[in-house]
Amino acid sequence: YLRGPTGLRIQPQPLVSCGLALALARFEQVLDRTAQEFFGSRVVTITQGGTYSCRSMARFRWVSEHSYANAIDLYEFGLANGRRINVLRDFGSPREPAKSTESKFLRELAHRAYDERVFSVVVTRFFDELHRNHIHVDMARYRTDGSR
Repeated sequence: YLRGPTGLRIQPQPLVSCGLALALARFEQVLDRTAQEFFGSRVVTITQGGTYSCRSMARFRWVSEHSYANAIDLYEFGLANGRRINVLRDFGSPREPAKSTESKFLRELAHRAYDERVFSVVVTRFFDELHRNHIHVDMARYRTDGSR
């Protein structure tokens, strides 16, 4: 994935399936709209920590969508104004309401990514502690909302 409609750079540059590439292009627009609402600034970079990797799911005996380059883990979002939103630092406890603007942004972004059907699976810390430091999104044939 080189670059989508908003010029967003994903670092390191991810190797993804065609379906995930199309979803990422749609996600850029949702991301841009959400960041403008919360921060009045665009997201210009995403730090990702995993796309294509042949492996099974950590909690299940299924092959991960990462094995098909059909998933990506999102760790940090860099805004045009220099601000950085880090999932580990800013998401907050799932047992408490979001307190900071960063936490509200991350949670709303995850909800929109699922609710607007950008991705079929969205998994956050609400799903389990394995996802405390990133938002996992993928294009599986089933739908799972792990954003709440």
